[in-house]
Amino acid sequence: MPATMFSASLRRFLAAYYGYVFLFDFILSYAIYTALFQLEGLNLAEIGILIGFWSASAVVLELPTGALADRLDRRWLLVVAPLVKALCFVCWALAAGNFWLYGLGFLFWSMGQALQSGTSEATLYERLRVDGFAETFDKVLGRAWAAESLGVAGGLLFGGFVASLSMELAVWLSIPPLGLAALLALALRDTRRTHSTERSPDEPGYFDNFRIALREFRNVPELRFVTMYVAVGLIVFEMLEEFDQIYYLAVALPVWLFGIVGAVGLAADALGSIYAHRLAHIRALAWILPLTGGLLLIASSFANAPAFVIVLELAYIVVVPAAVLSEARFQQLMEGRSRATTTSALVVVQNISGVFVTLVFGALAELVGILPAYGWAGVAMLPVAAWMYRRQRHGASAIA
Repeated sequence: MPATMFSASLRRFLAAYYGYVFLFDFILSYAIYTALFQLEGLNLAEIGILIGFWSASAVVLELPTGALADRLDRRWLLVVAPLVKALCFVCWALAAGNFWLYGLGFLFWSMGQALQSGTSEATLYERLRVDGFAETFDKVLGRAWAAESLGVAGGLLFGGFVASLSMELAVWLSIPPLGLAALLALALRDTRRTHSTERSPDEPGYFDNFRIALREFRNVPELRFVTMYVAVGLIVFEMLEEFDQIYYLAVALPVWLFGIVGAVGLAADALGSIYAHRLAHIRALAWILPLTGGLLLIASSFANAPAFVIVLELAYIVVVPAAVLSEARFQQLMEGRSRATTTSALVVVQNISGVFVTLVFGALAELVGILPAYGWAGVAMLPVAAWMYRRQRHGASAIA
């Protein structure tokens, strides 16, 4: 159904939603933070530990906040989330090389992200369902991912230029967009509470949401399959991006280009997100795209010039449609009574896998060097693609 069929109210909601996810990730620090850590005295293993702690803290926080989102008014959690995330950059601006303050910042980031992650997708899906447009969720989610990618791209672009003058200033200027995101969240009404302020007698209690989510995973095998695809396969590409600034330093990319490279790559990600729904019928992409991304990672490890950054960015771009379509399929598979909690369970599995990936990759990069480590990450994607190919031949699909 075309977007022109949306009601004026739904169009306003979507505009606020797209603006919210854009601002939530319009963070200038994204352009330089791992490079900042290294330049202020942290080694690669310590950076890996910090990023691993970031994922580990998200594991602890994700399910409790998802259950809160199924119990409380989701709009207010979406208001609080960017304000908590802003505390991360206050800590980093004051850290001056202090490992523990960087860790505290990551804790605030995890908390803000946990409050936002399952909450935002559940709010979006349920609003579309109430308005009779649930079948357009993959298309709308692709646009939301595009808005998020453009937010990250804008932060990278401006962050790179600002950081070339002052890295500390780039950290401080990461805070105002999050304040604006909190204001926009006021327009994101929770459809469960639009028509009534009273709690339904059959509404799940806080701990009931955990039981419902567990039952969904137990009773829907496809939900488990999609979770493993996202959290064990595609997570590699997501976590590697945290080390990209160190890759840039290794290939002698000028700091002022950090943001431009990231912005161009994310603009391409945005296009991939917008048009991903058109590829949903090509089931083979579920294994072809991770395989292609892995081969590009291997190629990027042979870098001997800054131009190889293009190869690395292509590795991330090619897997974007698989990521969007698998997340959309996850939402469509679940019954949805405790949607935010079930979505948070997916994020928990992602973060557990992310802890393992970052710790192993950080240690590997310290042992063999940052460039060879990217190559080994690409090699790891080959069995993932083979597993997906085999499952698909037996009728399973992660994207359609």
